[in-house]
Amino acid sequence: MTYLLYNTLLTLLLVLCAPYFFVKGFFQKRLRKSLIERMGFLGIEPFESPIWIHAASVGEVFCSIPLLRRIKKEFPHRKIVLTTMTSTGHDAAKGQLTEADRVLFFPIDHPFILGRVLKRIQPALLLIAETELWPNLLRACGKKGIPIVLFNGRVSEKSFRGYLLFRFLFEKSLKYVSLFLMQTNEDQDRIIKIGAPPDKTKVVGNLKFDQALPSFTQEAATRLAQSFGLHGRETVFIAGSTHSGEEELLMSLSRELRQVAPDLIFILAPRHLNRLEEVERMLQKESPSWRRRTELSMNRTQRSQERQPGVILLDTMGELMSLYSLATLVFIGGSLVPVGGHNPLEPLFFKKCVLFGPFMFHFSEIARRLVEEGGAIQVNGVEDLSSHLRRLLKNEKARKEMGERGYQFLRKHQGATERTFEEIRRFLT
Repeated sequence: MTYLLYNTLLTLLLVLCAPYFFVKGFFQKRLRKSLIERMGFLGIEPFESPIWIHAASVGEVFCSIPLLRRIKKEFPHRKIVLTTMTSTGHDAAKGQLTEADRVLFFPIDHPFILGRVLKRIQPALLLIAETELWPNLLRACGKKGIPIVLFNGRVSEKSFRGYLLFRFLFEKSLKYVSLFLMQTNEDQDRIIKIGAPPDKTKVVGNLKFDQALPSFTQEAATRLAQSFGLHGRETVFIAGSTHSGEEELLMSLSRELRQVAPDLIFILAPRHLNRLEEVERMLQKESPSWRRRTELSMNRTQRSQERQPGVILLDTMGELMSLYSLATLVFIGGSLVPVGGHNPLEPLFFKKCVLFGPFMFHFSEIARRLVEEGGAIQVNGVEDLSSHLRRLLKNEKARKEMGERGYQFLRKHQGATERTFEEIRRFLT
């Protein structure tokens, strides 16, 4: 009865939304292609018992990379099919995950569509990153005897409340999952309260600590700096993965910081590139000197005739992590507004000084431990952020000490990839 109600509502929603997406897809080729795959028309020949990995968006894709590489190292002949929910995740997987034999859009969680998908993919194992708990997917794979492993499992406080509200549905679905590999004890407790069998849950840590560094030499860092028109002497303030409501605050703050560091370059990296026009309109009002990152890719002769912009808008995909190597100070976006924050670990690979706002509930345990160990600063708001940034700009020793503590924190918590791999090895052999 539970699944009947869920599928009835899902079918009604699909019928109501179909005309809108049909018209929109007619004019947008990219959307049309994704809709075809989401409806289960994959256009691929079945692999021989591949591993199906589902990573919803960019964050899940990048955290999956160390595990995929570990699997391919041990089982080089196993085929891997990776699905994503978002276009940005799809692009990131296409660009970064050479280990994936096919990258597809995740199908709609409808039994008719999933039946078609499973017939095409014919997976021997389903690996789900973090918390993509789709009831029909879990049920369909479980009934076919396909092992399901949730890896790098995380249940935020916000999503936990939603899952509890529909516990009657998720409890029935979670019984089909073979193993829940959770990031923390808190995540383990929450997944059990949602309905996971306690004897199937384990805490193995967070794969984001093992995220692969881009191949980065000093020569590569120099080339990257030159492509931004930087000479290595500037003060670089990077705001990574920002959201609506934050950019104006940070833009105003960057103007204040120039009183302390006149050579400051502010690099603004919105989380979603489809917001670039919105951010540009703000920059046109707030900043007399700004450029898109792609505009800085012109030849040096042209660039040398122009003054170095005070603000650079990052409009490229997959470049932010490498860019952190050039930073003096890093602010983690999505944390001054109640979005929940983003991964604060990436700048730590480069021993950078990291700050974030009060809203870090998506990374609450990492943020708390990182602050406790002196590897980052959590601020109460924009005024508190301004105070800390001013102090740190004047104190290079404090910046280096914080960067070193953050790096040691990162090193101490690495190893989740190997622990995860050892747990799923039995499903791979």
